[in-house]
Amino acid sequence: MTAAALLIRPRSASGAIMALQVVAATVTTVLAFAVAILARAYWRVDSAEVGYRVLAVGLVVVPLLSLGAASARLAARSRDERLATLRLLGASASRVRRIAVAEVTIVAAVGVAAGSGLALVLPLALGVLPVHGERLSPAELLLPWWGAAALPLVLVAVAAGSALAGLRRVALTPLGVRLRQDAPRLSRLRLVGAVGVLGAAVASIQLVSPGWGATVVVAVLGAVVLAAMGVLGVAGPFVISRVSRRSAARTSDPARLIAARGVHDDPRAAWRSVSALALATFVLIPAGSLLGYLDTIGRSSSREIMTREQLLLFADARAMLLALVAVSCMVVACQVAIAQTAAVLEDRALHVALDRIGVPFATALRARRLRATLPAVIAVVGAAAVATVLVFPLVGIAIAVAPLFVVAIAAVLALGLLLVGTAAAATGPALRRVITDAARGE
Repeated sequence: MTAAALLIRPRSASGAIMALQVVAATVTTVLAFAVAILARAYWRVDSAEVGYRVLAVGLVVVPLLSLGAASARLAARSRDERLATLRLLGASASRVRRIAVAEVTIVAAVGVAAGSGLALVLPLALGVLPVHGERLSPAELLLPWWGAAALPLVLVAVAAGSALAGLRRVALTPLGVRLRQDAPRLSRLRLVGAVGVLGAAVASIQLVSPGWGATVVVAVLGAVVLAAMGVLGVAGPFVISRVSRRSAARTSDPARLIAARGVHDDPRAAWRSVSALALATFVLIPAGSLLGYLDTIGRSSSREIMTREQLLLFADARAMLLALVAVSCMVVACQVAIAQTAAVLEDRALHVALDRIGVPFATALRARRLRATLPAVIAVVGAAAVATVLVFPLVGIAIAVAPLFVVAIAAVLALGLLLVGTAAAATGPALRRVITDAARGE
């Protein structure tokens, strides 16, 4: 057996991460099939309302921006020690990259296969959801054969691409792999550019007029949404870096200090693990506000100006919005569980040292939970702020006429943050095993 084969063979330390990667790939595959089934059901609704086509496209595109990458981005970096050893033995950077991507692809394929099998029962489970006022039969919710065959291939391809993109951010030198050296430090120009783009987006929203024509209006709004998403992606890591640095400088709580320093060490990875939650928040704020306003109209005497088709569309839009947020929160939970478990193993020396100087296990576990929730809170607050700035009049109207919807939005986001904290707390067994193994001298 070659040295490379010996080094890439799974060991007990990486077994927990690999198991989580398989579980995450399984969960995301089931979710991907679910959103594909619902999107197809919305697309096939026999209605003149074009909103159903918009729901179908949004339900497919938005979750799939992050579904396939849930378990891939940190997977290749969970074996830094062996990758570095391969480089020290003379393996080329391209060979190390191929080995790491192949491993991620194989693990993703196993999870996707398991998830595809579990997805066979989805038509029965989703049949309880009304679409256009009626419940669909399992036969009507079945994907065509070509869709059921193509979706797993797409998910595996996205996982491989995400792993490759993650490795390209790492300097594939022996020390670069081991120390996880990324691109240069974040610049303030990120924030300046993000503010400029956001200002242009707000101006575009204010200037848009129905007189421009439906095609131009949709194009402008689509460009605004993409620009806002770009602002989140560019400014998010910078804000996380600055907030964590300030938190580390001002806190006297050991758990908060450890968490803040860990986040500050790699703000890009911290942002990537919660980017799906930021995207869900960005969609939820304006969509939830609009639906709250329309629901108020639908419950008042003004509902006479709305057709039955429009009322059914609003009901289906609420269901789609809840599905989108639920999918995003579950994806983020998978990402957090994998990222934090990988970090436990990567920071083995730190946790052993903390244990030996007397830091209680509960404090170390709380630090891991804070390390996950700090970026999540920043993502939710930042995305909510960007969305509110873009559609401030709509949010203001919703607060005035549909406050319960605003409260519901806040509750949904709070549940998402709770799910992130729960996923981080689930790394407790891995943390305890690291400390126990060190105590036994292993």
